This record gives sequence, C-alpha cells and structure tokens, in this order.
Amino acid sequence: MRFLLLVLLLTLPFLIGCQGGDAPVVTIYCAHDRAHAEKILDLFQEETGIRVEAVFDTEANKTVGLAERLRAEKQRPRCDLHWSNEPLRSVRLAKEGIYRPLPEDIASGIDDRWKDPAGLWCGFAGRIRALALAPKSPAVGTDTPESVKQLTDVRWRGKVAIADPRLGTTGTHMAILKWAWGEEEFLNWLEALEKNEVRVVASNSATRDRVITGEVWIGMTDTDDIEVVRRRGVEIGEGFTAGDGVILLPNVVGLVSGSPQPEHGETLARWLLSPRVEEILAASSSRQVPLNADAKVPAGGLALNDLGPLLPLNWDAAADTLPGAIRDVERVLLDRR
Repeated sequence: MRFLLLVLLLTLPFLIGCQGGDAPVVTIYCAHDRAHAEKILDLFQEETGIRVEAVFDTEANKTVGLAERLRAEKQRPRCDLHWSNEPLRSVRLAKEGIYRPLPEDIASGIDDRWKDPAGLWCGFAGRIRALALAPKSPAVGTDTPESVKQLTDVRWRGKVAIADPRLGTTGTHMAILKWAWGEEEFLNWLEALEKNEVRVVASNSATRDRVITGEVWIGMTDTDDIEVVRRRGVEIGEGFTAGDGVILLPNVVGLVSGSPQPEHGETLARWLLSPRVEEILAASSSRQVPLNADAKVPAGGLALNDLGPLLPLNWDAAADTLPGAIRDVERVLLDRR
C-alpha cells in the first residue's frame, strides 16, 4: 500500500504537467493597449478553452518592438497572431512574408478598404488621429485648427506638441501626410513646424498630458488617448482635422506564417474580427470606431458614418513612405535640437 502511495505521489506532478501541456494554446503579439486587450483575450480564453499567451508592447517601444521581434523570428516563428494597433507596419510585415492569408470567409461585414487585397491582414476597430485641445486656451472654439497645416501659424508658436514619430501612430500619421501631400510640401511643413517651435515628446499620452497641464495648447494624438482621461473627469477638448480628410487608423489582425498553432490562431482571428469584439472596444474608454457593418455603436460612441469625409488611403503606398517620413522628421525636428 505504501509502495502504491509513493508511486502515485511521484507520478502525480508528471500527470498534471502532461494535462496542462495538452491544453490548447495560442500565442499573440499585441500592440493594443494592454488594459483593454487583456479583458478581450481573457474572455476569449474563458469561452473557447484555448489558453492565450500574450506578449505586449510597452509605451516606450509602442508598436515598433513587436514588429521587429516578428522579423527576427521569421525563420522560427513563436507567435500565431499579431494584433497591431496601426496599419502601416502591418502592411510592411505582410510584404516581407511575415503573414499568411486569412481564411477567405473571415470578417465579411468589414469593407474591403480596411483589408489587404491579398487577404494577408484585416483592419478592425479604428481610432482617429485628432487634436487634443487645452480647454481654456485659444485653440478651443472658432480658432480650432481644421488642418495640421494651420499648426504652423505664429499664434501657436511653442504651443504645439507631437509624439516621437519613431514609435507608434505619429510615425504612421507622418507617412500618410507625406504620401498625400508629396515630399516637397511635407518637408516645407516640417520646416515650418520647427520654426514655430513645435515640441516633440515621448508618446501620444505624453502629448495629451502636456495639453492637460496647459504647457501646450494643442497636441497631435489619437482619440483613445483623449477619451480615456475624459472618462476620469479630466477636462480636455478634441478636434478632428477635417480639412486634411479625417485619418482613421484601424487595429490590424495578421496570422503569422509558419506559426506553431495555426488552427488556434485562426480561431482567435475570427473572434477578434467579430462584431462583438468591436462593440466591446467601442464601449470601452478607448472608444474605438467599429468597422464591421454588423457592429452596434453604443451611446456616446463614434460611428464611421458620423466622422466626416475620411482621407482616402492607399495603404501599400503610404506604408512605402514610412521609413523616409520618419527620417525626414528626425532630420528636421530632432537632429537640430
């Protein structure tokens, strides 16, 4: 009897380990804000029984860090699904062969303008590039800029902040502007910003915080960074640059080519691209814009049809300008300081 008990005690950890090892698992690299993404991934895990191993970006290397990790692991992928918080770096990863095609029947309610023509990525739950406005400043009211070109006006000298474009969505914004305007107009605008003493800070949230303190009056940022502090009771204004064409940046799902658990990756992709997940993100403090026609916009949310004219985008062409646009901003706004 004692012998049998000893055998059981010795083998129990092994049996438990085998059971845990046999449980389905999916690995995701996620650049979306952890506070919102974790709740969604926890719900997926609870409902499907598929354990989620998530690797998140940090504010310091926002968006860029995981893209570089995917490149480094291309020959031996460890990730099944990439959830990016902006499209251009995903477009570049797709061109480099990092992604494989999504199932053809996935996300049928999302318009083709938010998808890769070859089916390598799909956008969902967008946010808007916006101006954060200091509430008691001249930037609020009839003088609110309708275009980022107006940020070079002398009245805003030293009172405009942008995030470091080498990380996150500010780099995406710069690339889109360079693609839309052409190189000469883009460079002239950067030179005018530098002359007008624009402030370059660490991140979108740092940009917003400079606006809250009144250190600057206007900050180029994203709608989610503004909304999250509004819901804490912080007074802050918001403006969309309709004069440029409203820029909507979707989150992006891409399945990693040669991943360890391709089937579970597809299950997670379908779940993330569902109307339900867009509704969760739309109702959250990140106030994402649903792109799925079947998703319901909550009260106080942002609906795609209510944003004004969107800037029509060629994602591939804009992605091609990304490295050059970032180099331009470095040379004009960073290297001279």
